[in-house]
Amino acid sequence: MQVRCDQIAKDMDCLFHKTRGNLQVELSRAVPPERSDAACLVFACDEAMLLKALAAGAGAIVLPMKLEALIPEEATAAFLVAKHLKVAMALILQRYFDESRAKFRQDPPIDPRAFVSPEAVIGAGARIAAGAFVGPRAVIGAGAMIGPGCVIEEDAKVGAATLLHALVFVGRRCEVGERCEIHPNTTIGSDGYAYAQDEHHHHHKVPQLGIVVIEDDVEIQSNCAIDRAAFDVTRIGRGSKLDNLCHIAHNCQVGKHVLLTGGFFMAGSSTVGDHCVTGGRTTLTDHVSVCAGVQLGGLSAVTKSVTEPGAYSGYPLQPMKKFLRTTSTLAHLPEMRKRLAELEKKVLELEQARI
Repeated sequence: MQVRCDQIAKDMDCLFHKTRGNLQVELSRAVPPERSDAACLVFACDEAMLLKALAAGAGAIVLPMKLEALIPEEATAAFLVAKHLKVAMALILQRYFDESRAKFRQDPPIDPRAFVSPEAVIGAGARIAAGAFVGPRAVIGAGAMIGPGCVIEEDAKVGAATLLHALVFVGRRCEVGERCEIHPNTTIGSDGYAYAQDEHHHHHKVPQLGIVVIEDDVEIQSNCAIDRAAFDVTRIGRGSKLDNLCHIAHNCQVGKHVLLTGGFFMAGSSTVGDHCVTGGRTTLTDHVSVCAGVQLGGLSAVTKSVTEPGAYSGYPLQPMKKFLRTTSTLAHLPEMRKRLAELEKKVLELEQARI
């Protein structure tokens, strides 16, 4: 895509503290500093990146306010001084340089090799790729994009401007909100894991009658599984982001604007509050609650409810400062054990000497 730097500055004025230089430059791509040229946009987070971009002749450079004083007087590039560099990067790349949706451009908008039930409701501008299945009474919102091999079962809903990449499954009656993005091989609305054991130790499946609701502006990466509730709703709150290989069990509730990183596992009927962040391979057992504003370190295991905001880590879970002290002590345990044994021996010898 071709865009002039002054157009970016005008469209996204709220992102910038100041602009300098030749804003008339035409930009065609965003690249790392060392690969830039006069048609490139570069994001420079430190002095080294700024110098590389200048040396390579980048057409435009977005930089944080702390680097503004390092801009050479003789520089000919355009400079966009951002209030928050990473936010600026995200929004500029989304609007002008992200081509991930281009692969859905097709004519006609519904590929004849897709199966779309005559009872389905398809919104204006929606696109459905080859091999997709859209069941009876399913609703696809305006401008939504359904990738190859996706399955949208009966009575399911996909909101406006949502993007489902290839091979996404949305189960019957489940709902995906607006402006969501779900990556390949993710399952929304698989059955929850629930069995009743009889006196002969045989297991009988408990039917899962509820649904999954994914609220607006959620992104779910590849190979995630979100189970439908037993009777009510498994819910992922607005603006939350799930990394690859996350599992959300039946009846769970994930709050708004939550970040769950790779390998997060959450057992049934547990809750994660708004604005929580988890490290990789964090696990929650069933029927526990994590309050809003909690950060969990990687490999943490939550077996009891967390009721106070803050940072925690470990198994058993501890406040982060205590966990770091505990971890730093572990390396000294063999030496401490040896010294303790020596002290015990000396105490025993002293006690025997008194006798």
